[in-house]
Amino acid sequence: MAAKGLNVENWVMARDLHRLNRLHKGKDANEKQYQELFEKSHLKVLERVERIPNIKLNQDLPVTQYTDKLIAAIQKHQVIIVAGETGSGKTTQLPQIAMLAGRGLTGLIGHTQPRRLAARSVSQRIAEEVGEKLGESISFKVRFNEQGSQDSLVRLMTDGILLAELANDRFLTKYDTIIIDEAHERSLNIDFIMGYLKQLLPRRKDLKVIITSATLDVNRFSNYFNGAPIFEVEGRSYPVELRYRPISEMTIGGSDDDEFDDFEENLPRAVVAAVEECFQDAQEKGHPEHADILIFASTEQEIRELQETLIKHGPRHTEVLPLYARLALAEQQKIFNPSGGGRRIIIATNVAETALTVPNIRYVIDSGFARISRYNYRSRVQRLPIEAISQAAANQRKGRCGRIAPGVCIRLYSEEDFLSRPEFTEPEIKRTNLASVILQMQSLKLGSLEEFDFIEPPDHRLVNDGRKLLIELGAMSEKKNELTKIGYQMAKMPIDPRLARMILGGAHFGVLNEVLVIVAALAVQDPRERPADKQMQADQKHALFREADSDFLFYIKLWETLHANRENMGENKRRTFARNHFLSWLRLREWKKTHEQLVDLAKGLNLSFNEKKASYENLHRALLTGLLSFIANKTDERNVFMAVRQQKARVFPASTLHKTNTPWVMAFEMVETSQVYLRTLAKIEPEWILLAARDLVKHHYFEPHWSKKAGVVNAYDQISLFGLIIEPKRQINYEKVDQEAAHEIFLRDALTTGNLGITPPFLKHNLLKLEEVERVEDKLRRRDLVVDEETIYQFYASKVPPEVASRRSFEDWRATVEPQDPRYLFIDDDALWLNDRPTTQQFPDYLRNGELRLAASYRFDPSHDEDGATVRIPLQALPQVDENLWSWGIPGWRQDLIEALLKALPKDKRRNLVPIPDTARKLMARIDATDLQKHIFSFLAFQLRGEQITEKDFSLERVEQYLLPLIKVIDEKGRVIEQGRDLEELKARCRTETHSPVKQLKGEYKTFPESFVFEASQKVTGVVVKQYQALVPTKDFAALEQKDESGVVIQTFNDQAEAIRQHRAGVIRLVHMQLGDLIRQLKKQISKPLALAYSPLGDKAKLEQMLVYATLQTAIKELPVNAKEFQKLLEDVKKSFLTYGQAALRDITDIYTQWQEIRRKLLVLDGSVFGKNIDDIEDQLDLMNLSDFVYSVPADVWIEFPRYLKALILRLDRLPNNLQRDDSAIDQIDPWMEKLFQFKNDARLKELYFMVEELRISLFSQPMKTKAPVSPNRLQKVWDRLGIS
Repeated sequence: MAAKGLNVENWVMARDLHRLNRLHKGKDANEKQYQELFEKSHLKVLERVERIPNIKLNQDLPVTQYTDKLIAAIQKHQVIIVAGETGSGKTTQLPQIAMLAGRGLTGLIGHTQPRRLAARSVSQRIAEEVGEKLGESISFKVRFNEQGSQDSLVRLMTDGILLAELANDRFLTKYDTIIIDEAHERSLNIDFIMGYLKQLLPRRKDLKVIITSATLDVNRFSNYFNGAPIFEVEGRSYPVELRYRPISEMTIGGSDDDEFDDFEENLPRAVVAAVEECFQDAQEKGHPEHADILIFASTEQEIRELQETLIKHGPRHTEVLPLYARLALAEQQKIFNPSGGGRRIIIATNVAETALTVPNIRYVIDSGFARISRYNYRSRVQRLPIEAISQAAANQRKGRCGRIAPGVCIRLYSEEDFLSRPEFTEPEIKRTNLASVILQMQSLKLGSLEEFDFIEPPDHRLVNDGRKLLIELGAMSEKKNELTKIGYQMAKMPIDPRLARMILGGAHFGVLNEVLVIVAALAVQDPRERPADKQMQADQKHALFREADSDFLFYIKLWETLHANRENMGENKRRTFARNHFLSWLRLREWKKTHEQLVDLAKGLNLSFNEKKASYENLHRALLTGLLSFIANKTDERNVFMAVRQQKARVFPASTLHKTNTPWVMAFEMVETSQVYLRTLAKIEPEWILLAARDLVKHHYFEPHWSKKAGVVNAYDQISLFGLIIEPKRQINYEKVDQEAAHEIFLRDALTTGNLGITPPFLKHNLLKLEEVERVEDKLRRRDLVVDEETIYQFYASKVPPEVASRRSFEDWRATVEPQDPRYLFIDDDALWLNDRPTTQQFPDYLRNGELRLAASYRFDPSHDEDGATVRIPLQALPQVDENLWSWGIPGWRQDLIEALLKALPKDKRRNLVPIPDTARKLMARIDATDLQKHIFSFLAFQLRGEQITEKDFSLERVEQYLLPLIKVIDEKGRVIEQGRDLEELKARCRTETHSPVKQLKGEYKTFPESFVFEASQKVTGVVVKQYQALVPTKDFAALEQKDESGVVIQTFNDQAEAIRQHRAGVIRLVHMQLGDLIRQLKKQISKPLALAYSPLGDKAKLEQMLVYATLQTAIKELPVNAKEFQKLLEDVKKSFLTYGQAALRDITDIYTQWQEIRRKLLVLDGSVFGKNIDDIEDQLDLMNLSDFVYSVPADVWIEFPRYLKALILRLDRLPNNLQRDDSAIDQIDPWMEKLFQFKNDARLKELYFMVEELRISLFSQPMKTKAPVSPNRLQKVWDRLGIS
């Protein structure tokens, strides 16, 4: 059947029309050229007429009944819409009917299919029907694969190919007819092509468009193409019986629902049951052998699982075959060309819903789900959830079993579920990333996507996202909203924009060869296979090609291995290699072809190929150009990364980076299945991101500050990309970010505060002046006398030009100004005072204390520990600070101090002094020079004696701290070793240091040295301190041996009392060395009873030594400070030595014989009755230190011991008859004994000790008389006066 009655007399090829028009009329008119081209082009049309095959339409298909109507409509209208149900034959017959209508002569009939699989199988089918081999008049072209030439009449292709051709052929002049098949599928490409055709048709009146669709959605297309005529073709379909066999009672929306897991679990069982039902049905209807079943599953994995289940548990003698888009060609052919007998079960994804007609199907089992691609513009993740299919898709599936005979469709969901589903599948434009469409539209100059006339406009959020992605890839400029040079290059590549960007990156970084291999691999499906039953083996084989740090390198290594194989192995061996390594042979071939196409593409774009092998860094930086949205940073959570836009994602378990602690990664994709996974990863450096992201990064500048060291205003820059912090804290020069702010910071923090880092004359002057006036404020405790920092800032701001913001630029500017006016930046004194300058005489910078001159500084800051005056006292001077003089504080605050002390008095005593400020003023007026020598408490107590106020009533505890100077005790190097406001406490804390000798002169002396100087002055850290020399024995007196030669050394002390104490011991030793005979005479006078009494405490030698020491201690009154005085002393001692010796001997004899008696009396007392009394007596004896008292107790104290021991004997005599009174007396004496033990070594307790002993006599030993009146109250007064705590 040939084209009917066609008049092709003036027909020319569509591609020549435009040129012919211009040659015919207009400024390029050229009749001769016009004629030549017309004839040439017309000849071509005639050749094509000859090539029209012999078309025999398949009369069994319903569409052929409408052939004449359709031919007329095609010739009459520019657009027609053919609505036909599944099985009407429209896919195979329409191209043939179009040829009959005279189409395909002035250009190709382009016939688009939504899927590659369909394009290939439909072209095969049509070629068979017209009795030709594929590639003659019927050809096909899918991505990277083509059969046929320009001379073919019909070209089957995917809609993507047609779209790609627009780039080089904007008017589609290769074609005279376009058939868009299965338009109801509404893929993104279909929507775009239809929008484009709608714009193109008015300009190409000769172009015809035929749109085919399932009947449901047909009016929408007609309205879109301005009321194009609709031809409804009934499907050649038999009735289909519907049976609902729901697996779940629930309505399940998809894999995101919790119930979906149960559904998946029960699916195999339900499918086996449904298969049995189908075979049962065929049996009952009498055609058991005609019972082929088509099962719709949602994923390849589900297909494999069902295949295994059915082979194991399904009916015997039945072939179970899978069908999905990636299936190998030979496997597909098995399905479309059944090999004869035997029942078949085909398990397919939704590819079998539409154009592909699987022959001989009588039964359909529909699970009701399909995997659908959904793009989340917020997270930039392309999700592949499994969702419930629409009613239209369910009906398409049902239609598959009514082609050859009445069929049965079993739906594994309820009718209620079916009715609740959406009518149509949501068009792809509503759920995908639009970057590639925007890229194509921009390169075709079709205006903005928002203004483009789509059947259904896309979601503006998806449009914005697509645009953002192109900006991210550097394909589009944000400001101008037009393509960049990179964008135009990317638009010429029919691949995902990200991959296109990587190829350009590869050329830029000199790694194009490797990038093309990787991009080709990413563009096809992963060649790795992991059969469910051999996952371990597969992983082991794949691991051979793994590389550390990067999953992308897997492809390089595999490619190199395959390349080596290609040179050394035949095809069969290579197939075996692929099978052994669990690699899909088909996908490896597709990878190779894709790579060849990409190489051609790169050559066409004149990209430069590298000769050297790519380095890791350059290769991954090239890939990174396309993957900036898929960078991620390791979090503290195990295996969890933070990706851009604050999303958490995990590393895909198969990755080489799984369970490694890689800080930064980039991924080829982020896929959300059960969780969000990063797939195909590589380790990267954050620096690469910053270099690749250019203007995309966001800078957050913080903490601008003056850097004294660098001499510039620095700030920190937190750099983030799409919300992910790449660089948390990078130091930058703030001047480059904000010159104005940097200038102000420079003035405030470098000049006003003096932190410039150098001190030129003007700054030195200004700071000294400022310091001086601030000191006045601190002294007067006011903050309203001096101008504030703002005034000084304003002074500099008025002088320094705004472009100066660093030390260097400031110095350069100063060098131009100061030669003319050296004092240009000097601040005048008067400018610093708000009013007249106040006086500060009462706040001296040096405090006088006796002969000490101590530096004082002032601070006014009540919240600070150093508020008030701070006085630095060298450690050596501390013992010499007079506490009485110190108690008066700072002269300027003296009245405030008196007022504070009066306010702190007990209420009953304070009452008579109000108003206190007046009283304080009066007291101030009475102070004279002699009063200042006393303690302030004693002055006040004396002045207020009429009010019954004593020193004890005053306390510094409630006085504001600034009134008491802060003392900082410093060492020779000026370091603070102690500080506080209580002088007495500080002296106690530093006692060990202050009582230690400062230094020792060389030499040991046996006679009084000529060089000895008792008192001298020394300057320590700026303070003149008195120091005292002492002659110190090298051995303690008690430790001296017979004929001992050890002498004395000269040591220097700061504490006068300590020096005198040590000097006394030294003088005793020197005198002792000169008294040989006298000492021997004295020792002989010790009686046997005394030696016996002492024997429990030590030997006779020890007793002799004590007697000598006691004699010397009492004999030496005045201490000599030079040799002359010593000589005189020595003579005096020699004269009186034996007299003093006999007195001492009497006392010692008295002490030890009485002690012996006391011991005897104590031994006979019953401990269980007199335990308390015995303890008290032993405590009293302990305090006397009887074993060697002459060394540790002053002579004026131990001289009293005989009296105290006598009283003790009296007490013991009375004790048995006086127990109760003795016990109660112990209770009175105990608290004082505690104090004496607690402060045993404190010299100040001597007075208290005497009084306690006298109190003992009055309590325990009457009728013995005390030396002075005594009572607990008198003791308390002495204790309070001593102020020991």
